[in-house]
Amino acid sequence: MYFLSIWSLSTHFLKKVLPSIKLNKKIKIVSILTNKDKKNLKFKNINLYNDKRKFFLNKNFDYVYISSINSEHYENCKYALENKKNVICEKPICLKKSQLQNLKKIADKNKRIFHEVIQYIHHPLFIRLKKIINNQIIGKILYVDSNFKVPINDKKNFRFIKKLGGGALNDVGFYPISIMFTLFDSEKIKILNSNILKQNNLDIAGNVKTQNENKIIFNLSWGLKSLYKNNIRIYGETGSIEVDFIFSKQVLQNGKINIFKNGKKIIKINKSNQINSAFQSMLSSNKKQFNKNFETSMKILKIIESLKK
Repeated sequence: MYFLSIWSLSTHFLKKVLPSIKLNKKIKIVSILTNKDKKNLKFKNINLYNDKRKFFLNKNFDYVYISSINSEHYENCKYALENKKNVICEKPICLKKSQLQNLKKIADKNKRIFHEVIQYIHHPLFIRLKKIINNQIIGKILYVDSNFKVPINDKKNFRFIKKLGGGALNDVGFYPISIMFTLFDSEKIKILNSNILKQNNLDIAGNVKTQNENKIIFNLSWGLKSLYKNNIRIYGETGSIEVDFIFSKQVLQNGKINIFKNGKKIIKINKSNQINSAFQSMLSSNKKQFNKNFETSMKILKIIESLKK
C-alpha cells in the first residue's frame, strides 16, 4: 500500500487524477493541503490542512502529489524534498534548468526521489508505437511531424498569466518537444529554426524544427487559441506511421496506429487508464529510473528554456 498526500487541488486533479486514484486499491490518500474552504470539500477519512508546516508533520505518507500552479512547482517540490518526502509533480516540474538541478541535489542529499508526470508515455498506445519504431517496421526514421494545439482562449486561465508560469511553451509545447526524448531517446538536439508567436509579451503558439544525433528531422508545433490538433506523423525509409490523440486523452480511451507500408495496416489499442499506469510506474520506481527520468526532464527543459530566449 502506498500512502499519498496531495498538495493543492487543481481542476485537472479533481476531474481526472482523483477518480483514477480512487480506483487503485494500492494507493491511499491520507491528507490534503489546500486553501479551499473545507466546508465545500467532501473527503472521508482524509486530513485537510491549510498550513504546510502542519501538513508535513504527518509522518504517515510516502509521497506527495503536487498539483499547484506552474510558478509554484519548484518551491513546493523543494519544500517537500527538504521534509524528506518523495514527490510526484505535474508538468512542468520547473521553469528553469537551475531549479531542476537544485531539486536533484536536495533529493540526493535526503535520499528521496521525484517525478515529473508525463502521462502519455504510460498509455499502451505510446508503448506499442515505441516498439514499432525500435523494430524498424518502416525502416530508418527520417522525419517526424507533431502537433498539439488547443482552443483555450480564457484570459483568466493561468495559461494566459505569465507570472503564474503560463504560456503555450510550458503547457502544450511541452508535449511535442518531449517526444524527441520519450519516443526517440534523443541525446543531442540541434535547433535548426524556430518561430514563437507572442501576444501581450506571452507566448501563445510556436514551431521549432530540430535534428537529433541520428539525423532525424523534427517539425514540432503547438499553440493556444487554436483549432484542436493532437497528432504525430512519422516518416521512414520504407513507410510512414500516423497516430492521433498521442498526447492528451480521456481517462479511459482506446486508440489506433496507422501504418502505411505496401498498403495500410491499422493496429487497434484497447482502452487503458494511463493515469493509473503512470502512478504504478512512478510509485514502484527505483533510483536508476529516477535518474533516467531526471535526464529526460532536463533535456525537455533545456529546449524549452532555449526557445524562451
